[in-house]
Amino acid sequence: MLRAAAAEPYPLFYDTSALFLPAIISAEKNVRPLEQPVTGVTVPHHLLAADMIADTLRLASAHRYKRILLLSPDHFRRGTTPCSTTTRPFKTVLGDVPVDEAAVRALLGDAAVSESSLFSHEHGIQAILPFLARWFPGTPVVPMTLDIRSKPEDWPALAQRLKPLVTPDTLIVQSTDFSHYLPQPAAAERDQQTMRLLACGDAAGIPALGQPQNLDSKACQWLHMTLEREVNGIAAPVVVDNRNAIRYGGRRDEPRTTSYITQVYSPRFIPASSLPGEAWFFGGDTQFGRNIANLSKERLDAMFEKILAVTGSRPLVVNLEGVVLDDPPSGQQHPMRIGMASAITLEQLHKLHVAAVSIANNHSLDYGREARKGMKKTLADHGIVVLDEGTSTDLGPFRIGTATDVINLPSPANAVLAADSFDVWKQPDSKKPLFAFLHAGIEYRDAPGARERWLAEWTENAGAALVIGSHPHRPSKGWERSEKSLRFYSMGNLIFDQSDPANSGGLVEVRFFEQGTWAARWLPLGNLYRNSK
Repeated sequence: MLRAAAAEPYPLFYDTSALFLPAIISAEKNVRPLEQPVTGVTVPHHLLAADMIADTLRLASAHRYKRILLLSPDHFRRGTTPCSTTTRPFKTVLGDVPVDEAAVRALLGDAAVSESSLFSHEHGIQAILPFLARWFPGTPVVPMTLDIRSKPEDWPALAQRLKPLVTPDTLIVQSTDFSHYLPQPAAAERDQQTMRLLACGDAAGIPALGQPQNLDSKACQWLHMTLEREVNGIAAPVVVDNRNAIRYGGRRDEPRTTSYITQVYSPRFIPASSLPGEAWFFGGDTQFGRNIANLSKERLDAMFEKILAVTGSRPLVVNLEGVVLDDPPSGQQHPMRIGMASAITLEQLHKLHVAAVSIANNHSLDYGREARKGMKKTLADHGIVVLDEGTSTDLGPFRIGTATDVINLPSPANAVLAADSFDVWKQPDSKKPLFAFLHAGIEYRDAPGARERWLAEWTENAGAALVIGSHPHRPSKGWERSEKSLRFYSMGNLIFDQSDPANSGGLVEVRFFEQGTWAARWLPLGNLYRNSK
């Protein structure tokens, strides 16, 4: 029997390694590959941002894969079906890249997929291949381009066709550039809109994005997110970095720019220390009085260890429930009052690297106004920024406004805030994002009601781009987003003496990028008080 002749490889598209090696060598020197399993990445295909391609693919380079599924837009509309692929391998300046011919032929059984020679000049594929040759030598690829004219109704059937190829040893590489043809400030707004969607894992919202105002291939982003969620069980990507092309040169007022949002998918937690950008963390209800004050050092250390494993000792902002006192009352206290010994509280706050505390809550007046005033001075004297009711504070990369909708004194009351309560936060000339840290909601309810959504809208009117909250003792079920903000209504308990496992909590992580944008994610921790026993 005659063996079929091997397919002729595509010839070199880029004829010099100088386009790739500087970025590769820099990544090999400065980027540590992740120990966590990596199932997918999103990288640019503009070689202007070769360092972003290299830095992101380097994260996955410690792992070996059976195949790489490489997704790109069909930039020049050369394909004749919604999806194009090829059985031909590729030559690159850093080595040959084989094709998983069996996988490709399986795809070609679908009427929406056809074989094409467009790959000879498709930079969305060709720009990525040398990096794959370097770090994944001999690993076959399944190259796919998606027609930029494809419709959302075309995508689910294609996802079903691809699912058998997405095995535990498959890496999905999405080659996508983001905002196109806008000045940098407008592009950054589009990037922030896209990153709100990514935080929510909202693949269903992708068709409403602009193409190319938000990204050059909605189909690639939808397909990647859908495969990760439905096959790998990963709800949302982690944003690695966000930049604009003007970072690499050109005028600041360039009218037509391109932006890049790199992403990584893993079923395990990836710490901020493995990623670029300045990271800050936010936690919910925290106190060191009542039963917390009687915990053993071992239990407290166990709780702190879990928190610090997430923050990596980066700055933390918490809702501090109660009053810090030099000499809190001894013996049985009223269960609805929280007094905390100053020496112990300050020690614990510093151990957790708490940079700021919100006292805009219903327990900060538990021992009267003079005690509250003394607490503010004690905290400030020990280097902890106090975020008070109805104020906004500059914390470096962002401003934060704090307010409570719930009070205990002079008598218990809810819904005390009004639409104009947030006017004092407004700073129209500020270039920094404003975050709203609210104390609101109904205790032991993990879903926002109409009141919480009104509050979020009112903070948006004052400029808030992120809305986070505390008081219900239970974390929200997930992120919500609007046209103006990203919202996590309740972070639940961080350090609080409640044993019900439903009364849990976690941290919101925010990482800031050089063009002024930011990415957020929710990191659940469970009930630390209960689980430290």
